[in-house]
Amino acid sequence: MKDRFSCTGMARGICRFGLLAVMVLATACVKRTAPTQMQTEDTVTQAMSAYARGDCRESIRLFSSVLENQTHPVALNGLGMAQLLCKQPQQAIDSFKKAVSLSPTSAALHTNLGSAYFAAKDYKRAGNEFEIALRSDPANPEALVGKAGVLLEQGKPDEALKFLRMVDDKDKSAPEVLFNRALILYKLSLYSDAERVMSDYLAKVPDDAEAYNAYGIILLKLDKNQNARAALDKAIQLKPEDAVYYYNRGNVYRAARKFREAVEDYSRAIAYQPDFAEAFVNRGDMRFLLKDTKQGCADLERACKLGLCDRLESYQELGRCATGVWK
Repeated sequence: MKDRFSCTGMARGICRFGLLAVMVLATACVKRTAPTQMQTEDTVTQAMSAYARGDCRESIRLFSSVLENQTHPVALNGLGMAQLLCKQPQQAIDSFKKAVSLSPTSAALHTNLGSAYFAAKDYKRAGNEFEIALRSDPANPEALVGKAGVLLEQGKPDEALKFLRMVDDKDKSAPEVLFNRALILYKLSLYSDAERVMSDYLAKVPDDAEAYNAYGIILLKLDKNQNARAALDKAIQLKPEDAVYYYNRGNVYRAARKFREAVEDYSRAIAYQPDFAEAFVNRGDMRFLLKDTKQGCADLERACKLGLCDRLESYQELGRCATGVWK
């Protein structure tokens, strides 16, 4: 049984820290000397408002309209952030690279470019950008959090924690720092500490579906099954079409030996993500426990076609699934 964070879970803590403040400061430096300039500033303000309320498509449209008339690092930065919000990391990379070419010494822009690379799972380039940002601004909290996230993805939680410890005291309680600290503590198997820190994060950001998902995983490790289910129920309530949340709740039911409920949640995960190999493996195991051998083998065969064959091969060695059927 393998618990799963959402694919964006670790990146989200990097990308949210102070970005609107950076944009506001940049636009505030522009003098209001002409009607066209005033219109541009108004459009940027509207685009920022759309971003803040989560309307990434409208934010992209507005920032793009500004860029039709002039190339400006602020608008490119905003466009990149809106593209990240719309889960378009490659487009965001292009926007941030253009912004960096116009303002190559900006630690904030290098950090945002690193965040886009992180979202695209290009952790090597992400780490390089965070390091560039830290060379010019060693106390940059976004870059420190970003570098920690890269190290966590590279399987180096001890090193990741060192970077979070470098965050200035006034920023240590920032939601993004708490979120990533909780994930690092989880990876270090410090589950009680991770529970406490993620609880502190949720007190500050009570509507974050991925945080409830992560919280549920942590609580399951602590054998707090009822609380884990409640956390995952909340994640699903906030974001009902995320396959990972159903998969993790299925794991909670499995731990509680509620096998039929587990099958239902694994089936929901598969409905939303048909190539979810782990969900097929776990549903197959549950069906064997429910004495539905035929469907159990079918699930394991499907998982093998998706690249996970170990479980099927184990059952075949025991003579429980016909050898070669899945081929």
